[in-house]
Amino acid sequence: MNTIGIIGMGNMGEAILRMLLQNKIKKENIFCSEIKLQRIRHIEKVYKVKCFRRPHEMVKQCEWIILAVKPQDSRDLLHQIAPFLNEKKIIISIMAGVTITNILSVVEKPVKIVRVMPNICIKVGEGAIAITANSLIKTYEFTKIKKMFHKLGEVIEIGEELMNAATALNGSGPAFFLSFLEALIDAGVKMGFTREKSYKFSIQLVRGTLKMLQEEGLHPTLMKEMIASPGGTTISGLVSLEEDAFKGMVIKAVEKAYKRAKELSL
Repeated sequence: MNTIGIIGMGNMGEAILRMLLQNKIKKENIFCSEIKLQRIRHIEKVYKVKCFRRPHEMVKQCEWIILAVKPQDSRDLLHQIAPFLNEKKIIISIMAGVTITNILSVVEKPVKIVRVMPNICIKVGEGAIAITANSLIKTYEFTKIKKMFHKLGEVIEIGEELMNAATALNGSGPAFFLSFLEALIDAGVKMGFTREKSYKFSIQLVRGTLKMLQEEGLHPTLMKEMIASPGGTTISGLVSLEEDAFKGMVIKAVEKAYKRAKELSL
């Protein structure tokens, strides 16, 4: 069993920790690192795992090191842990915009690196997770790491050149979708529903739509055509969305997120 360490115990770090424990990985094989004392106390109290304040002390204990800190903090962190990295350890980075080349340029030695871009939905085991690795990672190692993240959702292997795009579409996408969902709820309230009932309608229509797409293998365009009958209510609403360039606005939002992901690179 590999010893696993997680540096950064925010939403993503804690979700990964919870997943590891739920999948029967022994607590003595899991370590954490976090600079905030309040978070350290929380993690140790709730999950009963050792949490270090100094990341290099954790790295010495671990074979797989998951970096779950903000991209802006990556350079300082990598400098701290670089002396304790070797050919047996694997860095698993979920830091947006920080490339494999960026990491290697800071640690200044050959290191096995896997880049992973999950979204917030890993918290409920339904994340979309992009993954790639450098040439030092052996096939069996990559397979084991993909299997570990599969517990958090759908794992999709891509080339590293698409990781910033995955950050924009996959990482930021839930927030864009939630803006649309919020608008649906507000529309229901405007038409006279209580907010609670409008929320229930909106959540269920999303749940049902996604389930039908998956179970019947439909393309969104085809399902949309099934709903929009000639001269009906749906096509009237769709025309309004097209007049307001709804698709264009969504694409532009993803492109803006993509541009920002590139800017976050070291």
